[in-house]
Amino acid sequence: MSAFEPAVRNAVAASRGAFDRVAGQRPAPVQLGEAYGDLGMTYQAQDLVEPAAVAYANARRLAPADKRWPYLQGHLFNDAARLPEAIEAFEAALALDGRDPAILQSLGQVYAQTGNLERARTLFEQLGQNPKTRAAAATGLGKIALTARDYRGAIAHFEEALRLSPSSSKLRQPLATAYQAIGERARAAEQLRRYSIDGEEPPIEDPVVEVLSAKVAASKVLLRRGQRAAKSGRFDLAEKAFKSAAEADPTSAEAVTNHGIALANLNRDDEARQRLQLALRMDDSIALAHLSLGVLHDRDGDDAAAIEQYEATLRHEPGNVQALVYLADAQMRRGQPLEAAAHYLAAKQKNTLEPARLLHSLALAYIRAGRSVDARTTLEEGLALQPNSRFFQNALARVLATASDARVRDAPRALEMAEKLFGAARVPEFAETHAMALAASGHYKKAIELQQEAINTLGADSPSARFAADNLSRYRRNRPALSGWASDDPAFFPRSPAASRRSA
Repeated sequence: MSAFEPAVRNAVAASRGAFDRVAGQRPAPVQLGEAYGDLGMTYQAQDLVEPAAVAYANARRLAPADKRWPYLQGHLFNDAARLPEAIEAFEAALALDGRDPAILQSLGQVYAQTGNLERARTLFEQLGQNPKTRAAAATGLGKIALTARDYRGAIAHFEEALRLSPSSSKLRQPLATAYQAIGERARAAEQLRRYSIDGEEPPIEDPVVEVLSAKVAASKVLLRRGQRAAKSGRFDLAEKAFKSAAEADPTSAEAVTNHGIALANLNRDDEARQRLQLALRMDDSIALAHLSLGVLHDRDGDDAAAIEQYEATLRHEPGNVQALVYLADAQMRRGQPLEAAAHYLAAKQKNTLEPARLLHSLALAYIRAGRSVDARTTLEEGLALQPNSRFFQNALARVLATASDARVRDAPRALEMAEKLFGAARVPEFAETHAMALAASGHYKKAIELQQEAINTLGADSPSARFAADNLSRYRRNRPALSGWASDDPAFFPRSPAASRRSA
């Protein structure tokens, strides 16, 4: 325990001392089970998962009729993202008391998380038989319906929950989602207007968890719990832990930052933005907060604001690869390919895990900037790394066929590569590449046929229809293509999955 915070060390030492005193009196099994359970609660409250699991296991063996120990063990495993073990423990608690509202709700939530919606629905329906917990049950049923894309059913359940618990404004966000899904945008907007970032869901009395919460000794314990949940992808659990950590220590910019990041991963962007801005007011040097805020601006399509935050990230953490790549992507979208290339190159030099992705981006930046020599060199490097990559094969063939620089242009090789590509997959993209290579080699009649085939397949509404038509016109005049891509090709407007735009 030497590495623990003083408050945590004192809490654990006191609890172990109390346990030792009980155990030293050679008590009855039930009494010893109580002592183990209390010790387990102290461990769990300080986020010491493994010793807590052992203590609860001993408590369950010594006091098998006490529902508290399997119930708390279920929460322990659920918070640690060990869902099968959580289900076993909660089911054991339910077998001891099949009407306990907290057990029904907790087990229903875990089944919903694992995708067993029918079992979850049964538990929430049982929970709803008690008038005191009907609002919480309707909330659970609404979430299940939303997951199952039963949007009208979700609306009915959430509306019922809000009638029973009008202060539960947190429910207005999923209710808005359901209204949006059925096309009722006005109602969705009204629900979002009434939504509160500090809102709660309908509560259920849970005296056992209240006792457990009272044993938490430090904000950093909650922070570690949230970080572990986030690492396993459980951002729902992480958000709760980080929120509690920030409440336990309002001066912790780290806790507020992590809370904002968890909210962003749950697509609760407005709340996330508020938390990240608060964190930066508390400590402007937090690179991760700048980066995450930049991603939120990216999602909103505000490239200027995103760039400002990515640059701030790099001022505090110059080697941040994500910030370098996201900044370069934004610069590409703003028509600054040379600036983007510099940042892609810096990211490539620092990141050896994804060289192909960075070579891909770097090559497109050079192509957009008209730097055909650098583009060819980069594409050759990418092809050497991934010889079967159709992106590198196709892009290199286009550069070789259309470059104006004699040091780069190589029509015979472009034609050889394009023929292989089109032979392997007769898609419009490769048909156009083949046509470019044919035209560059003087085979205009065949180029016209392939280009027309591509245009017929793409259709007049295709984003590249104008570019395709212009090339066809050049081939008919016995002239080769001047460029391998249209200036507004989507490839020149990259956006990472994390920063993908929100739908309207």
